[in-house]
Amino acid sequence: MTALKRGLLSSSVCAGAAFAAAMTIAPLVRAQDLPEQQDQPQEEQQSEVEEIVVTGSRIPRPNQTSPTAVQVVTTQYIEQTGSINTGDIVRTLPGTGVSSITPTNSGFATNGNAITTVDLRNLGEDRTLTLVNGRRFVPGVVGTQAVDYSTIPTGLVDRIDVITGGASAVYGSDALAGVVNILTRNDFEGFQLNGQYGISDRGDGVQWKVAALAGSQFQDGRGHAVINLGYDHVGPIRARSRGDEGMAIDAVNAVTRTGDPDDLKGQITGVFSSFIPEGRFLIPIGSENATGVFNDGQVFPYSNAAFGFNRQEFRLLQVPSNRISTWGEFAYDITDNMRFFSELAYIHTNGDSQIEPTPLGSDQVYFNDQGFGALPSCEDFDGDGDTECRFGIPLTSASIPEQVKQLVRDANPGLTDADLVVGFARRTPEVGNRGNEFNRDTFRMVFGVEGDPVENIHYEVSMNYGRTDDDQTSTGDINTDRLRAALDTVVDPATGNIVCADVNFRAQGCVPINIFGLNSITPAGAAFIRAQTSRDAAIEEWVINGFVTGHSWELPAGAVEWVAGSEYRQEKSRDIPDPLTQAGATSGNATPATVGEFNVYEFFGELRIPLLADMAWAQSLDLNLAGRWSEYSTVGWTQAYAASLEWQATDWAKLRGQYSKAVRAPNISELFQPAQQDFPSVVDPCAGVTVTGGGQAAFFNERQNIDDPASVLASGIDASTIGDPIAQACLSDPTVAARVARNGGFSQTQFEVQGVSGFDTGNPDLSAETGKSWTFGVLFNPKFYDWLSPLSVSIDYYDIKIDDRIQAIDEQELLNNCYGQAFDPSNIFCSSIVRFNTGPTLGALQFVNQKQNNVAETTAKGIDVQASYTFQFNDYFESSTDWGSLVASWNYTWVDELETVPLAGDQPIDLKGTIGAPENAWLLNLVYSRDQLTVAWTTQYIGKSKITNNSDDIFFGAEIGGRAFSDIQARYDFNDQSTMFVGINNIFDEFVRVGGTDGSAGQATGWTTFPDVYDGVGRFYYAGVKLQY
Repeated sequence: MTALKRGLLSSSVCAGAAFAAAMTIAPLVRAQDLPEQQDQPQEEQQSEVEEIVVTGSRIPRPNQTSPTAVQVVTTQYIEQTGSINTGDIVRTLPGTGVSSITPTNSGFATNGNAITTVDLRNLGEDRTLTLVNGRRFVPGVVGTQAVDYSTIPTGLVDRIDVITGGASAVYGSDALAGVVNILTRNDFEGFQLNGQYGISDRGDGVQWKVAALAGSQFQDGRGHAVINLGYDHVGPIRARSRGDEGMAIDAVNAVTRTGDPDDLKGQITGVFSSFIPEGRFLIPIGSENATGVFNDGQVFPYSNAAFGFNRQEFRLLQVPSNRISTWGEFAYDITDNMRFFSELAYIHTNGDSQIEPTPLGSDQVYFNDQGFGALPSCEDFDGDGDTECRFGIPLTSASIPEQVKQLVRDANPGLTDADLVVGFARRTPEVGNRGNEFNRDTFRMVFGVEGDPVENIHYEVSMNYGRTDDDQTSTGDINTDRLRAALDTVVDPATGNIVCADVNFRAQGCVPINIFGLNSITPAGAAFIRAQTSRDAAIEEWVINGFVTGHSWELPAGAVEWVAGSEYRQEKSRDIPDPLTQAGATSGNATPATVGEFNVYEFFGELRIPLLADMAWAQSLDLNLAGRWSEYSTVGWTQAYAASLEWQATDWAKLRGQYSKAVRAPNISELFQPAQQDFPSVVDPCAGVTVTGGGQAAFFNERQNIDDPASVLASGIDASTIGDPIAQACLSDPTVAARVARNGGFSQTQFEVQGVSGFDTGNPDLSAETGKSWTFGVLFNPKFYDWLSPLSVSIDYYDIKIDDRIQAIDEQELLNNCYGQAFDPSNIFCSSIVRFNTGPTLGALQFVNQKQNNVAETTAKGIDVQASYTFQFNDYFESSTDWGSLVASWNYTWVDELETVPLAGDQPIDLKGTIGAPENAWLLNLVYSRDQLTVAWTTQYIGKSKITNNSDDIFFGAEIGGRAFSDIQARYDFNDQSTMFVGINNIFDEFVRVGGTDGSAGQATGWTTFPDVYDGVGRFYYAGVKLQY
């Protein structure tokens, strides 16, 4: 049937197919060009027009125009990048932001290693809707809507469309920032075999792939099938093989404030961890936690320079992975008016991450739910009037070397071994490195029918099911219950051997452990305390969709076109750690299981109303309307809508504008995550509060001194703070008031400062986010001079505002807002704060809990420019020789505003001009083609960027100048069946050093750059072949 041979309605997307086909080599991304005027009679034109569906609407159109800006990534550009990861290709577009997960920034992550996500406009991956052939693709990050783009084979991609602004009225939830629609080569015919190998200039980071693509018609053209098989490999990049990146570097010394990266040279200082394989011992109480090292039977004073541990030696900068993909698409004309279609995909990914062995501290191991040591914890042990808290191994343990025991006794005269402990800080190489071994499976199937039952009416009904399973086994963790038992030992009087003191653990095979000294933990002891942790995670998605399109009413300017449909979607997710992790019985944080689901029923519609046609300065003027009504099982009813105008003024100029309201329902993690423990670093606003003799609230002159808490109480009242509102709010808190009444003031001890815990939770009472966006654009395709006719330009302005943005309020923000106003234990701030209400730590912070809330607001504004030009050399030089053509395309984004208000009444956080959100960014692609030779040059420019706009940050003022990363590729077609290509990415080996290796500048831990923004791999060579028949 003629109508159906245009391809599947929802997967036949604009993307400028007509213009691209007219070029020898298509540009990377280009402005949508305007429809060509034809000389044929109107009736003949109509009979030959092929209707297609543009991304952003389900109404088929007679050309590739769209009511909103569409950036298009072509097959040719995908091949020119040499990339084997679809996500890396999309992330180079100027309108994309910083991806939270990539193979180069996930090495230190506890899960999700080697995934690649995409974030449009820096508004978050959950606000970018990802489609494949116009339909949702199953998320790759459980509990969220973030898709793993690395699971979509590059060789199968025909085109990628990226639109900006809210599109929820057409596609549903999540499209607040925009939509990425990936179109596959479902009409491919023939056989294609691709092979490629690449390696970095340093000899690491190997990448290779092999892929086969086959497609054919059958049964006299009634059916068509395409299948793609591929295998990708990404090799590791180890920090130890990367020069300075192989050494731990101090963040402050490594930062530049001049904008000139050369100023960093000579400023790099090695910084090493004090958690060392030999183990430090800490002498508590009388010696104020003096430290030393016991090794080879001797005691040494601890020195970072002598004993410090280089964590970089063990870290991976790029997570290695292997990926097998199978992808098939099938279509069959059941009748002349009905077609069956299907898509089946299975992708398996495996790999492993690695970081240094576990650091263990006695305050971590001997830490109970009340926030203090498992041994008698906080008392005035030495009678000096101060409360001391102890964490450590009981000094009665037979495993502690006698030299260490004596140092503790000497520092605490008058106390017995039963009263004393020895603290420690130790790395555990005997147990092994920490890391994740992951196996991730992505499955997708689509089945549907479409047809044209009567003239001008088209329908489609489809079922879309997707599932991601993420199974993970982690190594290097410690079972802290067993460790405590193995450290508390006695001498068995019957044998004279050292054994575990706890008879119950002894019955479980407890092996005594000596942590003092290098390699002092025996293999049997390491096996006993080793915690083999795991994670069973999955997310699945069901979508049943049906719609009808048609044009049934004739107006003077043309037919009114419409779409009406409905959709049902269900999502389920689980993330279940092993029992030890859930119980918090390992060296990591307690992580409970997250399980949840939701469903949504939706109704949607579109209208395209022609207002004017065939008039002077109005070849066409069309009004587009779209709406969607959704009922969620979680947030109830939501509405999304859009209205746009398209004005074709002449055959060379067009204006378009759209206003839309989009929605995003909260994801499963935001709704259902149970309490997950963390240990925030916060400043208590009530530290140093007291009461004057007249009963007024005030602060001491010195508010905190953890080395000498008594000095705070002796520092005297700061007269300028008498009656201070914060002090008054603090004293309105009963626990703080009780502490002040008991002690005469609130002076914090070291462990009261360092022992603050908290729990992060989801919130089932969340409502949907709303996003309102304006876009306005102009398109030029001048035809009044021959030399201008190959030029296409589009300029589009976007203005996106998200209200009720879901996020957890920062712990410090909770404290500041609770006591920055009249104390109210029931408000959103104070209800998240729990203080001790009894004992020596009365009034101290116990928990500061975070919960997801609809509290934030985000605004993004800017301008996108797309331009492309084709230069045929023989049009300007008379010659019998074909000199070929040059195609140039330029993609530019200017960020006018990007800011977030984390809480109503707060000052906006300005993100414009920070790393990942430069004010100016562009992508230039030059492609020269002559006969069988094609040479492509691509430059990605990232404008000058600051590490932060926060004046309180140590990195404030640090600025990186604009940087350009250039790639080159050459391809040669030996004949119609064989092509060879070679390329160099980052040909000038550009590297942007920012900060140290500890992640304090906001970069991925282990890196001295932002690998999700700037290239961290360096110069990379690759070569490959393509065979096709």
